[in-house]
Amino acid sequence: MNDVAAEAAVVGRNDKGRSNGGLFRFLPGFVLILVLFIAGQLIFRDPRAVLFDIEGYKLAWVEVLMVAAAIVAMAEQLKVSKPGVNQINEALLIGLVAVVQIVLFTLGASGVAGFDMFANTEFVLLTLINVAQTVVAFQINAATLMRTISSG
Repeated sequence: MNDVAAEAAVVGRNDKGRSNGGLFRFLPGFVLILVLFIAGQLIFRDPRAVLFDIEGYKLAWVEVLMVAAAIVAMAEQLKVSKPGVNQINEALLIGLVAVVQIVLFTLGASGVAGFDMFANTEFVLLTLINVAQTVVAFQINAATLMRTISSG
């Protein structure tokens, strides 16, 4: 009877009548960061120029973008941390964006026309943040599944 109750509890979490975020649930947050990076490259000539000066605290566009990327990376971990639910598809999509970023940087660094905006330190840092969060997403997903399996 305990096995049935444990299985029902795991399945029951997935069957609640709450909103799951629709299609945006599957959209990795780094897609937004990538769009913001491209927009920032087109709008700002110098990404390190001061964007905000609040009482002596100066923030450049690239600093705002890096903070947003770090917050998005942490929020992405919540997508794959639901106990008892295999979120491998979300983790794979997160990884796909990291692969796209690596390809964009490689094209930019090799001098392919039209991709030069991706050959800079800011984009390398964004890519590193994304690759690191991809690795952590896979580890969190695996750990929550293993915890669920071992407790059942």
